[in-house]
Amino acid sequence: MKYVTILCVAIFAFISMMPVMAGSDCAFADEGQLTFATTTPPKSNHEIAAQTFVEAVAKKTGGKINIKHYGAGSLYNAKSIMAAMSKNQIDIGLLHVALVGRRSPVLEFVGSLGTSGCWESYEHYYRFLDNPRVREIASTEFEKYFNSKLLAPWSFGTTLIGRRDKAITTIDDYKGLKMRTSGTAMATMYKALGAVPIGLSAKEIYTALQRGTIQGAGSGVSRWRRSKLYEVAPYLTVDPTIPYFSMWVVINKKSWNKLSGEDQKILAETAREFEAWTRDYAAKEREEDFTFLKSEAKAFVEFSSEEKAKLINTVRPVMKEFAKEQLGDNFKELWGLLEKSK
Repeated sequence: MKYVTILCVAIFAFISMMPVMAGSDCAFADEGQLTFATTTPPKSNHEIAAQTFVEAVAKKTGGKINIKHYGAGSLYNAKSIMAAMSKNQIDIGLLHVALVGRRSPVLEFVGSLGTSGCWESYEHYYRFLDNPRVREIASTEFEKYFNSKLLAPWSFGTTLIGRRDKAITTIDDYKGLKMRTSGTAMATMYKALGAVPIGLSAKEIYTALQRGTIQGAGSGVSRWRRSKLYEVAPYLTVDPTIPYFSMWVVINKKSWNKLSGEDQKILAETAREFEAWTRDYAAKEREEDFTFLKSEAKAFVEFSSEEKAKLINTVRPVMKEFAKEQLGDNFKELWGLLEKSK
């Protein structure tokens, strides 16, 4: 009888708690706990920005929103985080510019890779990216393909091209060169320059250069330094084809909808504050990395304005046709916004 009484009390207590438990599911919160995964190299500007962003949100909300940051690929890699975001397995994620483009040609275009070789300056790209209509288009794509809301694009930096045997000083130096590429757009651009594109992940670059599987590769400036790619490709050229490309900070729509309007505003505004922060930091980091790499490389080259103009004139018609084919109904508007941003 004693055990029956205890069981009845326990059942009653559980039933009485059900409305509270149901209410907590709708009210956000698990005490405001969110998860945030990033996949960029340790100590890079994005990893620093992510941790500082977490601290800023906690401070602004008085600790109401507590974000757990899993940095430098400790929870997901750059590929697996895509599925995790779409399936509600992570609240906030930093998505790779090239990999989002594999799902959405529009995001490949907006992220700068779909228009490789078409940008006349870094400012040209930022004017395009900052256009409210471009942001609106990008936001729609993230909702459609990643079940997510776009918070902000965070600048990662510019890129370098490394070659094993000699520096690339003119566009003729691309001809016949076995170049590592990431995605169809980049491969199309290099083909236009006469190179032979070979698709490889970032992790494969060092070994492929070392073995001669590829002769050249483009990658972020910080990766050239921190992954010591200059050891196997010591002839470096500042990449004239890609501007300050960005990674995308997004939040899962289910997680977003659980937040109050006030907390949504704080999260979105803070993400945009760090958008500006990453641009400034990326520029500073670029100069510091350049100084280091110049001391390690056998050559460090920047294209002349004439040679860069030649590259754009060679690549642009090809990339325009590629974009027309990929973007369909979105082509006319997006290409027009690119032209308007010059």
